[in-house]
Amino acid sequence: MVEVSSIPFAAGPVAVLLHPSVVPVIDVFRSLNRLEDHYDLAMLDGPEQALSTYTQAETAKGIVSDALLLAFALTRQRGRSFIHRPVGSRHGSLDEYSLLTLIGASRDPSSEVALEAARYLDIVSLDFMAALAGDLVRQIDLGAVAFEVPGLSEFRAITGIGEVEEVLVETALTRAEFSFRHQ
Repeated sequence: MVEVSSIPFAAGPVAVLLHPSVVPVIDVFRSLNRLEDHYDLAMLDGPEQALSTYTQAETAKGIVSDALLLAFALTRQRGRSFIHRPVGSRHGSLDEYSLLTLIGASRDPSSEVALEAARYLDIVSLDFMAALAGDLVRQIDLGAVAFEVPGLSEFRAITGIGEVEEVLVETALTRAEFSFRHQ
C-alpha cells in the first residue's frame, strides 16, 4: 500500500508511504550509494532477507540481483543521484515512487505512465531501462510483492505534474499491493 499525504518533507511536499513488502526492493536502490563508497555486497543481505518474507529465497536473490543491475544502469544514465529516504524507511521520495512506477509499468513500456515516469526520472533510453525493469518485475511477480501501476492522472497528481485533481484509488488487498491516494 502506498499512501500519499501533503505533510512537507525536506525533499518535497508529498510523502509516499510504502507497503512493507516494497521497502526491501527500494532498499536495494537506497543501498547503492553506500555500496559505491564501500564495495561490500553484504550490505544487500538485509534487503534480501526482508524479501524472503514475501517470496522464496532464490527469488529474493533474483530480485536483489536484477534491482542492482537496474540501479547501476539508472545511475549511469541519469548522471545524478536519486533522492532517497534512509534504508528501511517506509517513507518514499518522489524519485523512489517514480522508480517503482517505472518498474511496474515495464510490463507495458510504451504506456503513457511508463513514458511519464521515465521523463520524471530523466531517463534517456527507455528501451534499455524497460528491459532491465521488466526482468526485475518478472522476479517480483513470482513473490507476494505486487506492483500495481498507477494511472497517468494518479501519477501526475502525486508527482505534481500537470493540473491538480483529486484522485482516490482503493484496491482489495488480496496480496501485498499499492493503494494510491491523493487528497
